[in-house]
Amino acid sequence: MRKLLALVLLACSGAVFSATPSATPAVVYQGGAGQHPVQVALAYLKDKISNPAGQFEYQRLDIQQRSQGEDFAHTQISVEIKGLMDDSVANERYRLKMAFVDAAWVITAEQKDHRCRRGLKGYTQKLCR
Repeated sequence: MRKLLALVLLACSGAVFSATPSATPAVVYQGGAGQHPVQVALAYLKDKISNPAGQFEYQRLDIQQRSQGEDFAHTQISVEIKGLMDDSVANERYRLKMAFVDAAWVITAEQKDHRCRRGLKGYTQKLCR
């Protein structure tokens, strides 16, 4: 019975180790060597914050960078596009999680939401009225 229990535990522990995620984060966008996280975020969002000629149709662009404690190898960039020329969507927000991997910043996750002019007060991913 003990041998059977030991074999079951050994088999389960192998499954746990094989299901452990790798240390390399998923890559949404790879920044260049020497680029600051904000530069990487703007390069990734360039088609969303301006047209090919570099013109924009919003009143304000707010960018915030946050890190946790003393962990400066990971950061979160929030880019808010405010005062859109749209009758239903007032603002758009992109939240990008980043990690410093192999001497460059990498976007590992993106979340996009918006604030409606009517209806809900906060940011949402639901359609505006």
